[in-house]
Order: sequence, then structure tokens, then C-alpha cells
Amino acid sequence: MNGPPAHPTWRKATLLVHGPPQRHAYGATLPPVAIATAFEHASAEEMEAVFAHRQESFSYSRLGNPTVAALEERITAISRARGTVAVASGMSAVALALLAMVRSGDHIVAGKHVFGGTYTLLDTTLNRLGVSTSWADLRDGAQVVRALRPETRAVIAEAISNPAMTIPDFDAIRAACAPRRIPLIVDATLLTPLLFDAGTTGADVAIYSGSKFLAGAATTLGGLIVDTGRFDWGHDGPDALGDFRRTGAQAYLSRIRQEFMVGIGPCLSPQAAFLQIIGLETLALRLERQRSSAQRIAEWLQRHPSVRSVAYPGLASHADHNRCVRYLDGNASCVLSFNLESRDACFRFLNRLQLVRRAANLGDTQSLALHPASTIYQAFWPAQRDELGAPETLIRLSVGIEDVEDIQADLDCALSKNP
Repeated sequence: MNGPPAHPTWRKATLLVHGPPQRHAYGATLPPVAIATAFEHASAEEMEAVFAHRQESFSYSRLGNPTVAALEERITAISRARGTVAVASGMSAVALALLAMVRSGDHIVAGKHVFGGTYTLLDTTLNRLGVSTSWADLRDGAQVVRALRPETRAVIAEAISNPAMTIPDFDAIRAACAPRRIPLIVDATLLTPLLFDAGTTGADVAIYSGSKFLAGAATTLGGLIVDTGRFDWGHDGPDALGDFRRTGAQAYLSRIRQEFMVGIGPCLSPQAAFLQIIGLETLALRLERQRSSAQRIAEWLQRHPSVRSVAYPGLASHADHNRCVRYLDGNASCVLSFNLESRDACFRFLNRLQLVRRAANLGDTQSLALHPASTIYQAFWPAQRDELGAPETLIRLSVGIEDVEDIQADLDCALSKNP
């Protein structure tokens, strides 16, 4: 459920604070937290109309909640999009974004550097349901073309992959998909709705983990599915949309709400939505500092004798730097990866950290470091970890808002060869 359109002249940083123009109850400057499961209706006729989707209102918080709707409206406004559905987690967003497009016998093309949770969803869960996946290096247009099949219903990419830090060739993907009317899903979690522009990438659907960046201090889980408004679901959508095509432009989001939120129920809590709305107000300030610090730290790590290589698209030496400038306006996020000489060296580094936290998250106000191979990629075979960009020698670093000199000093101490 999305509200009035965004003010036509307000920029993203303003919309982060105010969202689309609206008045809240009692003149409150923030939307109220609607801690309610069910909502009363004025009459049986109104109740019937709401449940038949002829009248917009709230009926049950699994399907929609006023506070969650306020978050959805703000994300839609920031994105200048057709609409947004907020869900319980980032992986819920990935799963529902794909499930709404496919049925048994269909096919998906995915970037070979996708996040491990997305890889498992595609390779195991959806495969068990009869949906197959082909993996391609999305920086190579020829690989994308070879991977497509008549039964391909979607291509899913990451704007910046986690933790490999690669950027697809979006022009090549568009050229391959547009003639076949195949929608492109882009997981832009590392950029957030503030920094991601669907127009320059051709994204038909943008997905985000609201657990990262939005609230700011790692206080909530959440996910966002944004219909960017570029694709005509009413006429040319994937076969899986079926009867939902009768809802026209809203067919895609309608299927997510009316089928998957009803039948699976990964709803976002109003408390989480409220915390993310508050967090959005400072997102621009936080990201400006975090990106600046990440750039400085990446440049410093490149020169450090204990570091074998650094993966950060903001570096001119990065293989995808030109794509970062072209498609992402130079926004390289605040997450970077770097390789040390061995797994043991990675563990020594992590154990010596005093300021940077050892934690499996990113986009926090605190700086966080992780050895992906031994944690979130532990269940993968070594060859799979290497293919996904998470070898034994890799450290992922999410740069927080602390003083950059203190972060750098902590990293330097942890990288020291001294016992």
C-alpha cells in the first residue's frame, strides 16, 4: 500500500527525512507505531471490499500495517518507483522477488558471485521446487547470452557483489534481456536506496536487506522489494504471474502481497519498520562518512606490506572501477575485502582487533570484520567458496562511523607481524 507521490523537486536526502508529503495523527512528526494484529471496519460491506482488494485499507498485519506502509511509502519515494513491499529479512526479499516470477520448469540466470544465502536459495531450495539456475560471470555479456534459455524468467545480479566486490556489465545484461522481455532483479544492498539508481543499471526490481544500513545500529531485520516501474508486468510479465496480470502495472507486487504474504507470511514487524524509518533520516550522513573512510582505508591497505590484495571498486586499480563510475556514479559503498597470506594470518588479524568488532553483519555504525570462509560460507566446499569470492585468505571489512584514524590504527596493529 503506497501513499501520495513524492514531492517532485525534493532530492533523495530530503525524502529520507520527510518521505512523501503527509500528516500523521495528532500532528506527530513521525508515523505512529501501529502495534496491532487486526483492524476494525465500519461495516460488513467495507470489510468485504477490503478483502476483495476493491478498497485500500488495513485488515491484518501479515498483509499490511500502517507503520510498515509508511516505510514502504518512503522507500518508494526515494526510489521514484512504482511501489515497495517490505518483508521480514533480506533473504525473504530475495526469495519472494524470485518466487513471484517463476514456477516449476522455469529457469533463472544468476551472477556467479552472488551472496552465499542467495546461492543456497537458488542451488538448493528453488532447484528442489523444479526451478533451475545457470551461473554466469555477469561482467561478460557473452556468458549472459549463452546462459539464457527459452524458459528463462529472470536474471538476478548484485550491484556490488558480497564479498567478491564485483560489478556487472549492466549494458550487456540489458542488451541480452530486453529483446526477450526478461526482467532484471538487482540486489543493491551494499548501495541502499539512497545510492542505487535503477535507471543506469536497467533494474526492473531492486531488492535490499533492510537489516543493513537502514536502521543504522544493527537493531532490526528487514527486506525490501522495489518495483522500479520499468517493466510492463500487465502484458509481458513472466508466465508465473498468471491471473495477477489483471491488476496491470501492479501485477508483480500484487502477487507478492496477495499470494506470498498470505501463504508464507514473512511480514515485517511495525517496531522494525519504525526503527528503519528513524534510521533513514541519518542514512545520507552516515554513508557519506563511511564511504569516505572506506576509500581512505582501501588506499592505505593497498600499500600495507601484510596485505596481498584489496577488492574495493572505489580504487582506480580495481578491475570494475570503470563500471563503478559508469553505473553507480562512483559509489563504492563502505564494504571492502582484502586478502592476507593464509587462513592463519586471517585468524591472527581478527584476534588482535580491539576497536573493529568481529561480527557477521555489514552497514552498521560500528566497523565490523569477518572471515567469510570459516563463518557464513563454512558449509560450502573450498572450490565453491573460491568461485563465490570467499577464499580462505579473505577478510571482509564493513567500515563504520568511528574516526577513520582510529579504525586504521586498529587495523595496522592487527596486521602487525609482531607476536
